Amino acid sequence: MQSRVIATVLQKVCSMRGQAPSDVKSRTPCVLIVEDDALLGMAIGMCVEGAGYEVVALARTVDAALETLSHETIDAALLDVNLQGELVFPVANALAERGVPFVFVTAHPPRDIPERHRHRPIVPKPYYDAAICAALESVLSLRS
Repeated sequence: MQSRVIATVLQKVCSMRGQAPSDVKSRTPCVLIVEDDALLGMAIGMCVEGAGYEVVALARTVDAALETLSHETIDAALLDVNLQGELVFPVANALAERGVPFVFVTAHPPRDIPERHRHRPIVPKPYYDAAICAALESVLSLRS
């Protein structure tokens, strides 16, 4: 069932981007993970891949995430707010400007997120895999 939902969402996203319907079946939604803790990032990546998505990159800094955005197709992103003292909001701004949906995966309360991004989904740490998968599915469905 979940793979049908993903395929339907992907078809709608691709039609918005002007891609041919035949491209849809061969393309898996691509997710950027921005997380400074390597082990936690890998665990989130395994969850994302287990849900049928492709992990484009695990960026551990704002610069690495912005570099990835400059040369990769990103359909959605999962963002930790605090990357060893560096705040992720320049990445959130860049994603918003590109129309790429994202989810904050953080222990920070919503009041720590800038007003312009407070409407974005938040998966609180510690998290459950199902919460991350549900949040990804919801933001990808908004793109349709």
